[in-house]
Amino acid sequence: MQNNQVNTDLSLFCPRESCPCYQSADNKITKDGVYSTKSDPVPRQMFYCHEGEHRFSETGYSDLFGKHGSFKEYEQVAKLAAYGLSAEQIADVLGRDIRTVEIWLKAIGKKGMQFHLFICLAIKIKIIFLQMDELWSYIMNKKKQLWVFVALESETEFQICFELGSRTICTANRLVKTLKKLGDWDNGHILKVTTDKLAAYKNALKKYMKDIPYVYLQIV
Repeated sequence: MQNNQVNTDLSLFCPRESCPCYQSADNKITKDGVYSTKSDPVPRQMFYCHEGEHRFSETGYSDLFGKHGSFKEYEQVAKLAAYGLSAEQIADVLGRDIRTVEIWLKAIGKKGMQFHLFICLAIKIKIIFLQMDELWSYIMNKKKQLWVFVALESETEFQICFELGSRTICTANRLVKTLKKLGDWDNGHILKVTTDKLAAYKNALKKYMKDIPYVYLQIV
């Protein structure tokens, strides 16, 4: 049996937005020593951007930079949040101030989204059967609704992207616009799309997917 291994090594990109080689695939990035922090016993890696001629740390220019926590604590917070613990419960388990944990959760969430989008762009997902749906929660009270619009690949149930907002065409537009950037649409297949009866999906598809062959079904 042939063993076709997938290369999971990720390319390194310069994270400094002011650098002329920001996120350029042609730029050379190499390791350039380590440094220590008061909050983490594990040394952190430094890198050197050859084209931009500057150094940066592995947390530099990210939402985790300067948050005064260790990598182990960040990992624990992410795992506990995934199991459904609240910020208050996580703070109690780790013996940290709840405000610190809330800051970490926000930073980890942004970092996780950046990583997810990078992976999607790197592998260019071949979407054959797309499903879009929405669910709602609320902030403080049920009069302050917050809707979550989700796009997923139906057969694998891989969640491609999501958007937060009101149950309107604006949120649907943002969802489909992001989706368009992440997918591999030149795969020889006709895209199959299903949604509920919300008309915003149909309008968003017409606006952003008009150059892609697809069939659309509303399930009511």
